[in-house]
Amino acid sequence: MTVNLHPAPDPAETVWTTVVGTIRKGMNVIDAEGTCLGQVESMKGEEIMLAGDGGHGFIELSQVDGVGEQGLLLSDRGDAMFGMAGEG
Repeated sequence: MTVNLHPAPDPAETVWTTVVGTIRKGMNVIDAEGTCLGQVESMKGEEIMLAGDGGHGFIELSQVDGVGEQGLLLSDRGDAMFGMAGEG
């Protein structure tokens, strides 16, 4: 019997509990200057996928400073790293 310890994410999932707070599909992603960069579509591991750009835009969970009424608030460096794959 094979046990999958890392199941694929459920595409129907719309709420994710994380270390920074509860993230919901459709929440705005806001940079440190207050500009909305997009909306949450889904989560894949530690990546928050953004809606509306063919699934190529994402932010790392570590870039989120907090979750508030307005949406996900990014840290000062969040907009500079937006959509870039990790190096290393």
